Amino acid sequence: KGQWTPEEDEILRKAVQRYQGKNWKKIAECFKDRTDVQCLHRWQKVLNPELIKGPWSKEEDEIIIQLVNKYGPKKWSTIAQHLPGRIGKQCRERWHNHLNPAINKEAWTQEEEVILIHAHRIHGNRWAELTKYLPGRADNAIKNHWNSSVKKKLDSYIASGLLAQFHSLPLVSHQSHQS
Repeated sequence: KGQWTPEEDEILRKAVQRYQGKNWKKIAECFKDRTDVQCLHRWQKVLNPELIKGPWSKEEDEIIIQLVNKYGPKKWSTIAQHLPGRIGKQCRERWHNHLNPAINKEAWTQEEEVILIHAHRIHGNRWAELTKYLPGRADNAIKNHWNSSVKKKLDSYIASGLLAQFHSLPLVSHQSHQS
């Protein structure tokens, strides 16, 4: 089932209150065709009044950095427990897109853009896959740079002949695997 209606949101609010947000199977029984997982996600990501959707504070960033150092960059639910109003997915995205010291925030080089074009020919919009070719660039940064800049420059890259001189890149040899 697709979009949630305002009526469903209201039913969900009341059910969460009734079951204190503990029994998602019971909460889902209030709906004809919503699963417990759908109800939980709708609550956690949209309706929960304690959920913070706004900008991150300096303190929150520091807590994430400390906890990633303690638990590693995988225990997002555990890390989120230390940040009231934040869920694991938010913490993971904050780390991978902004806080991870391995992230390259410098301006994109021409070489990186050429690599991106070649990798995109092979993998399309599979941004996480493209991170393997661009160390230090987060999948979100790659997607944003592709959409805001590289796509518009494609014709000039092709016309310049710059793409042709990079055929020795290992990733270009993968093109034969394309269907």
